[in-house]
Formats: sequence, C-alpha cells, structure tokens
Amino acid sequence: MPVLTQEQRIAADKRVREQLGLPMMGTNPHGSASAETMQVEREIIGAMAYGFGEIWSRPGLPMRERCFITLSVLTAKYQLGPLADYVRAALRIGIKPSEVLECMLQASSYTGFTAAAEAMNVARQVFEDEGLTTPGQDITPVYPMDLDDRIAAMKRAVIECGMGHQGANDPSAKPMQYLKSGVWTEKAKDLPVENDFNLSGGQYGYGECWGREALGYRVRCLITIAALQALFANDQLYFHLNTAVNLGITGDEIHEALAQAGVYAGIAGWRNAANVARNVFLNRGVVEPA
Repeated sequence: MPVLTQEQRIAADKRVREQLGLPMMGTNPHGSASAETMQVEREIIGAMAYGFGEIWSRPGLPMRERCFITLSVLTAKYQLGPLADYVRAALRIGIKPSEVLECMLQASSYTGFTAAAEAMNVARQVFEDEGLTTPGQDITPVYPMDLDDRIAAMKRAVIECGMGHQGANDPSAKPMQYLKSGVWTEKAKDLPVENDFNLSGGQYGYGECWGREALGYRVRCLITIAALQALFANDQLYFHLNTAVNLGITGDEIHEALAQAGVYAGIAGWRNAANVARNVFLNRGVVEPA
C-alpha cells in the first residue's frame, strides 16, 4: 500500500475513527484555546491524523490484531488514560472482555505484574461502565494449572512455537543465532539459583500464559512483540521476532505490527525494532544481504 495522498489520509483517518469510536488524535480534551495557540492546536490535530490515517487504515493487519498490539503497548507504558478509550474501541469491533484480559495477562511476563494488573483494573472499569459486569462480585482465585500442567503446557508451547530455534514443531530445528550485541553472547554456566528462576519463570510465561488456549499463538506473539518494542527490550524482542517467523507471520506483517506499535511507543522505538527485525530476517533468509 503506497503512502496516501492528503485527501486519502483525511478520509482514512475519519473512517478508522468512526469504526473504533475514537476522537481525532491530538484532540484538546479541554476544548479551549487562546487566540495565540488556536492555529497550532488545529495544526497538531491535523498532523496527528497520521496515526489513524496512515497506519491503522493499512490492510496489512486486521483491525482486531491492531487493537491487541495497541492494548499491549499502552499496558507496557502505563498509559492508563488512553488505555480506557482503546478498551472501548476493542469492544466496539467485537473483541470480547475476556480476550482483553487475556491480552493483558500475556503482556504481564514482559511488562511486569503491576503494569498488567493496573491495565486490567482499567479494563474492568470500562466493562462496568458499559454494563457488561455486575459490581460487587466476590472473585476468588481459581488455579487452572498445577505443577504438572504448567510443565506440560510450557513444553507444548516451546515446541509448537519453536522457541529459540529456527523452526516450529521440529525437534531437529537449529538453535537461533543470538544478537551479536546481546547478553547471550557471554557463555557461562548458570548458578543453581538461576536455574530455579529459569524454570519457574518459564513455567509461568510459556506455561500459564503462552500455554492458554485463548487468542492463539499468533496473537500472543504480536502482543509480546509490541510490549518488548515499547520497552526497548532488544534481546527478548529478537527472540520473539524469531518466534514470529516460526509461526508463519510474514516479514510484511511483522513490519505492520512494528509500525502499529510505533504510533503509541514512538517512532524511535519503531526504528529500533525494525533494526532488530532486520537481523532476524537475515538469519532466517526472509531478506537478502544488501
């Protein structure tokens, strides 16, 4: 899809905003401006039509996946005010409340539990405001997996996604080549306590999150990539971009996802993530050396 003309950008911005039920980006929420600032206020709103007009409107990813990517970035960056608006937008296009919470659970391994918990609280308030929940419900924990279940789910997710390897569902797949500047370039034996944390963290991240049936691996991978891009976590981003290739997410789709996240995480982070992706693509034969 080529870069849009001015008329196409304006039309696409309006179309996407109407579909999501969101105001123009850059809108002044106070609805007030001085004579001195009025012109720049209007220009800010016009310039920020880029987000919906140029990025959200692209056909390279479905609107549903763009919503999950956006929710993940806003969760990672603690942007709780805008998050409420985008939870409403997700509901508007047919994403279920349970799927919104699954998105935030998936992000929790990468954003931290507090960021995910704060995001879930924002989502719960939106659900209540929309009349989708009943206030005052006593919610007690349910433990969906025991130790054996976690280990089994972790092993299944690691194999089916080809975590750390150049291929999925293939025990003989070659290990991925790590970033030359990454921490894994230093080879050393782990301390016993590190092995403990590797196992317990893996059981949570790959077992209790990736191992859940909801959303599917593709969407979970996009959620993960978006959070890692927002956090500039290059080593882990590299790892999960490799997983994306294993899952059949194309190079074009990956770049669409990075651009979508870039609207909310920043263009600098987007370009950083694109450089990390280039390294993965060279190693996996997605692109050829220049």
